[in-house]
Amino acid sequence: MSTYRELLTEATRTLARAGIPTPFLDALLILSHASGLPKEALLASYPEPVPPETRRTFESLLARRLAGEPVSYIRGLKEFYGLTFHVDRRVLVPRPDTEVLVDAALTLIRRDPAITHIHDACTGTGCILIAILTHTPRPLTASASDVSEEALDVFRENASRLLGTVPPHHRSDLLSSVPGRFHLITANPPYLTEEEVAVMKASGWPEPALALASGPDGLSHIRRLIPQALDHLVPGGYLICEHHDAQADAVAELYREAGYTHVRHLPDLAGRRRATLARRPL
Repeated sequence: MSTYRELLTEATRTLARAGIPTPFLDALLILSHASGLPKEALLASYPEPVPPETRRTFESLLARRLAGEPVSYIRGLKEFYGLTFHVDRRVLVPRPDTEVLVDAALTLIRRDPAITHIHDACTGTGCILIAILTHTPRPLTASASDVSEEALDVFRENASRLLGTVPPHHRSDLLSSVPGRFHLITANPPYLTEEEVAVMKASGWPEPALALASGPDGLSHIRRLIPQALDHLVPGGYLICEHHDAQADAVAELYREAGYTHVRHLPDLAGRRRATLARRPL
């Protein structure tokens, strides 16, 4: 009977041979999930034998990872901004780089007491809005929207568990069916090209294409969102939109063409221009 150390070592080698970029971490998280042991307890249990049922469960989950399924979907969980969100194939898996939107929003909220009404478009798991509301220095009125009713189901589950309440939310193509005006709008819209997503899906990528693809240049959603947001922002209100680094200059130009001011890029953890912040004129 293998010990936890032996099973983890074997799985790490298997994942590494398959080209998985983080083989030890993936194996550790999957074994933690299969065994029900926290990572720290699992490491402390290295010399102990693995129960047969745990091994069978682990091997089944490991096969899913080798087939390309993200660890977050296998666990049904993803950590973001110090919170643990439920995730599955109905939504994108939150990325650490997206935390830059939360940082920027919280900075604005702390600096500007007039910001009391916020909205998160393309909300998916709700990670951006829920993180903001969890860490905000004062009460805010908030709402969310997504074009996918399935994504909104996940949002409702996460909001209920993490906030104890579910903010108003709307099924909407970007902001087209969202009522009201806001001091701050955040958005992580689709921004990959249709060709990029087609290649990903052909290789078995499990995240929903609806949340990934945005036309031939990856900017179709952002191109619509930026002028739409003008009608949903109060004078002086802010829009923060995520995008790819290679799109940053084009996104900034779209902001300026629409009449926004104070346009600036927000770097992610690797220094890439991950989002752009701008303001509706007063």
